[in-house]
Amino acid sequence: MSNKRNLIKNILSLGVVQIANYLLPLISVPIIVRIIGPANYGIINYYSSFVAYFVLLINYGFEYSGTRFIAVEKDNIQKRNEHFTKILIAKFLLFIVSLVLFAGSIIFIAKSNSEIQVAVYTYLISISWVLSPNWFYQGMQKLTNVAIFNFVSKLLYTILILLIVTQKAYFVWQPLILSLIQILVAVISLIYAIKKFKISFIKVTMRSVLDLLVSDRMIFFTMIATNLYTDTNVVILGLYESKEHVGYFTAAWKFILIFLMIISLPLSQALFPFIAESFSKSKERGIEITRRILPVIIYFTSIVSFTLFLLSRILITGFYGHQFDKSIVIFRILTLVPILSYINTILCLQTMVSLKMDKLLFRIVLGSGIFSVIFNLFVIRTYGYIGSALSWVITEVIICFVSYYCLKRHDVELFDAQLFSPKSVLNEVKTLMLNLKRKNA
Repeated sequence: MSNKRNLIKNILSLGVVQIANYLLPLISVPIIVRIIGPANYGIINYYSSFVAYFVLLINYGFEYSGTRFIAVEKDNIQKRNEHFTKILIAKFLLFIVSLVLFAGSIIFIAKSNSEIQVAVYTYLISISWVLSPNWFYQGMQKLTNVAIFNFVSKLLYTILILLIVTQKAYFVWQPLILSLIQILVAVISLIYAIKKFKISFIKVTMRSVLDLLVSDRMIFFTMIATNLYTDTNVVILGLYESKEHVGYFTAAWKFILIFLMIISLPLSQALFPFIAESFSKSKERGIEITRRILPVIIYFTSIVSFTLFLLSRILITGFYGHQFDKSIVIFRILTLVPILSYINTILCLQTMVSLKMDKLLFRIVLGSGIFSVIFNLFVIRTYGYIGSALSWVITEVIICFVSYYCLKRHDVELFDAQLFSPKSVLNEVKTLMLNLKRKNA
């Protein structure tokens, strides 16, 4: 009962602040995109997707594997400190590797001095990911801390971006402002975590750090495979289409991500350590918890997605202006993503990772990612940015069906038809709300 109440508290506390986090871009983005235009907006988002590869390398899936470890060993101070030290060293080593790769590749990617400038400024954000201990907060189920630090960074960014980017030519300063703020907040977050949880750095061998990288490699490879059908869509689109077309696609894409994060991120960050802890007690317990939560999430995301589809023209035009009218059809296609993405989060990154089915998960996502890349290479030439949107949705559908089939073959059945009845879902929601009321009483 206490675990369930703690889960509800984490979801609500993170959710409230997370909504504020994504309301702030609703203030700044409409103003900025009207100033810089679709082409420059496309350049910013193109290099954001490009740098995502290097951020992915630095994070190495620790937001899942590290969270899983801390969630299980959160009461063992010695193991906590040792793992914290290993991950920090591992991230620093991966940052050095990423820096070399970035420097060697950017000269072939950027087409002008301003693009090189944007690329370098965007890459600086990778430093913040070296230092950020968000994975530790998630494992300790102290998600309010993560939400507050995210809110501070978004607030500072919103204020500075509105003060500085006042002309079209100033678009290059956007990634620099974002990167510097993220670095500052990461430093503060790290210092706070060290003091709050009395973290002490332990002397570890380089062999143990390398062993950690080897043991967590399947989750990392899975993250790479996932990137093949998310950020890679943008990179491939930029190779064949103009940056203006990239701007149309990423405008809809980013807008969907805002809603996706409002819906999914608080729930995902709160549920992952909770589900991981349930699975650590027993496989049956973890499956039962996940089975009861899944219908509630699907109902909720379906309602949100349907609402977004109906309001697509109003949302895009009101948010970006008529210069982004071509983004409306992309947005309508991508309204399916919140439903599919969260189902896949539950099936793959929650259940499979908790059951340590990392290799199976990797094969599923890699196969889907390869399909996405090949599909994009063909469809973008004919349908342009519309093809990119269709590719993302189709890939999510493939992952959903394949992961469900594979879990079922391993005697993991997460879909119970009886739990999907409106009455059952309503009862589950009432149970959650009742526990919250008792907690606050």
